[in-house]
Amino acid sequence: METPAVAAASACTHHFSGPQICISTTGDSGSPNPGKVWTSWTNPPRNRTQATVHITEPDGLTYTVTARRRDGELVASTVPGRMMKDGKLCARYEGSSRTACVQIIDRGWRN
Repeated sequence: METPAVAAASACTHHFSGPQICISTTGDSGSPNPGKVWTSWTNPPRNRTQATVHITEPDGLTYTVTARRRDGELVASTVPGRMMKDGKLCARYEGSSRTACVQIIDRGWRN
């Protein structure tokens, strides 16, 4: 994934025999703004050139983006463009039963 080394949050599913799904954000750590959200399916079936990704925000809002094959992975990105409340931001690819989530934490009240 084309994520910066200092991503605010990132997570991947881990299973030796199954698909690995990853999600990461580029926003500042402790901010309710996730910045750019990246997702990837690291080992999709060889014949898959794209997949629909369902991204669910902490408040339950779900939207879809299309991931396209890049260097053997299916990759997608989006910018939600809004602040999120504390909770999980998750990505699930159609065709995979796995879901990857990162925790969104608003630490703004501590400043």
